[in-house]
Amino acid sequence: MDLLLVPVPLFTEENAVETYLFQYRKGNDLLAAAKDSIHLDGAMRSPILEMIELVGLDALTMGKPIFVPVNKYMLMANIESACSESPENIIFLIDGEVKGDATNVRNIKRLRELGYRFGLRRIDNIAAYLPILEQCDFIFYDQRKFSEAGQVSLREAVSARYPDIKCVYTNIDSMEVFQGARRKLKGMYEGSFYRMPFTDGNNKVSPLQVNMINLLNRVRSDNFDFDAVAKIIQRDPALTISLLRMVNTGSRGRRNEIKSINGAVVMLGQDEVRKWITAAAAGKLGSEKPNEITKLSLIRARFAEALAVKFGLYADAQSLFLMGVFSVLDAMLEMPMEDALKLVLVSGDIREALVSHTGKYGDVYNFMIDYESADWGAVSRSLIIHDLSTEDVYDAYVESLCWYRDMLVGDDEDIEAEGDEAR
Repeated sequence: MDLLLVPVPLFTEENAVETYLFQYRKGNDLLAAAKDSIHLDGAMRSPILEMIELVGLDALTMGKPIFVPVNKYMLMANIESACSESPENIIFLIDGEVKGDATNVRNIKRLRELGYRFGLRRIDNIAAYLPILEQCDFIFYDQRKFSEAGQVSLREAVSARYPDIKCVYTNIDSMEVFQGARRKLKGMYEGSFYRMPFTDGNNKVSPLQVNMINLLNRVRSDNFDFDAVAKIIQRDPALTISLLRMVNTGSRGRRNEIKSINGAVVMLGQDEVRKWITAAAAGKLGSEKPNEITKLSLIRARFAEALAVKFGLYADAQSLFLMGVFSVLDAMLEMPMEDALKLVLVSGDIREALVSHTGKYGDVYNFMIDYESADWGAVSRSLIIHDLSTEDVYDAYVESLCWYRDMLVGDDEDIEAEGDEAR
């Protein structure tokens, strides 16, 4: 599909993900900018709704609601017919190009009667949008423009006239800004803050994190000691259960007889154990952070691994997977990346990519970050430089989302199966 997309999390004041916002680009033009009548047919279709129908909301947002950008042409086109997802999970997001004329308002009301909600963004005054604001559940404010006089007066006017509209504050780029915003601004928050370390000089690595780091370091050698790895695993009941599930996923309907943790490790083999431990450790290292951190590290890992061939690094796929997992190690351990990497054994190429964003893996790292930040200009330049197609990237990213979803679904099924056996 000729589409680049990324679901961006929106957080509550408690730093938990409440919903997602789609950032996307179709072809060489932002869909929202399609104005010429020659492009009208394409502008009337929502590639996001088509994507939800094709892949499923679970893969994109783990079942949480999502904001789907729409333009005035889509509002006219019965876009609800393009998606069978429940209206409570779809929030249509309109911007300043959609004025409050009678046609737009009528189309919005029709969709609201079907159960859809609406958000509004990128407006600079209240007068032209009063009829639309009356139909909206959310309004977006750009934190970068927060102190501008026009934005202050807009917020005050909207909040006085429509006190029930929920505010969404975007482009919050540090944990410090987020903490300040949630103390004085009620609503939802978007930005890169959640994946940034918050260091106050008193950050310490917990015993659980130390155990995970020891485990990661053990399996980094070419021929690690199975006994030593098994001893570390058995200290953690959750890891032990996860290991046993992993061993049994290879044969549906047949349980392998496992007499010891060591036996389970040997049965999997070094390569599989190494990859499983890397993924499991990401969850453990980020256990005190929002779940989105663990999700981000694993999706980055799979995405970077999938990009290996595209960047001429086929033999380095496993190293790129590890780079993706460790790309948020600073946020997990609440310390600068250079200090965090002193605790784990990684190659010089991975270290160089994560610390200075250069070297052998630097291009993959930067592409991964540009993509998830929806910096479509930088992404487009990389596509040209590395002779990549949007289909290549689309396939790699969506496969990463599906891989993460399937990994969680597999765990849930195993838990249910074990409960049935116990009964």
